[in-house]
Amino acid sequence: MTELEKMELAECYINRYFEIADGVEISKENKEYLKIYIRDVSEAEREFDFNGKRNKSMLYVLGGALVFALLLLIAFHSGLYFIVPVLGFLTIAVSGYMIINKYYTQRLVEVKDHQKEVNEGITEQIEILQGRIKQLEKQRDDYLTALRKKIDFMELDMDYMNNIGQIKEFMVNGEAETCEEAVQIFESNLLMQQMSGIMSASVHDKTMDIEKNKERFGDPTKDFGKKTAKKSLFGKK
Repeated sequence: MTELEKMELAECYINRYFEIADGVEISKENKEYLKIYIRDVSEAEREFDFNGKRNKSMLYVLGGALVFALLLLIAFHSGLYFIVPVLGFLTIAVSGYMIINKYYTQRLVEVKDHQKEVNEGITEQIEILQGRIKQLEKQRDDYLTALRKKIDFMELDMDYMNNIGQIKEFMVNGEAETCEEAVQIFESNLLMQQMSGIMSASVHDKTMDIEKNKERFGDPTKDFGKKTAKKSLFGKK
């Protein structure tokens, strides 16, 4: 195996390490993303605004009851018949209130039950994901331990690993003939950069855009609340 092939193999090993490490970070970001869907049931209740919805609907009911009462008043405007419009108004108003109150009460129960289901489902997903993160972290650490035994011509810290491509380039362009010489050139350049306060950005650094998390990981609540004949995601029907 030539020195360049030795360096290329080391680069391949290191890139594989970063793939595993990236998997850990993405899983952690997914975990944090899932947490935003867990809310207190009382918060969902406040957001539903039961009183506001009911009162707004009652305005329409009272308006309709008033129109109905006026029509009755036109038809029954003499003698004791004036009681008919009053009874008509009260009947519409009371009946409307009972129907609206029952409707929004049921809606509120559904909202609270849905949030409970979301909380339980997301919590279960987070627990599964946490187990996956631990597995990936162990895989990453074990891989790095094995990698230290395979690559003996340089230290395996982030400065070196992040710039393995640059180190290899010293051999490709003829500045270095061996892996050790390429590492020495990199160390000299790194020392100069540190002294001047200029550090090159890592080619493996990635900035996660939180706004795109939903697009990346999907909506974890999309299947909650769907009524199907099949068993649901969390074992409930």
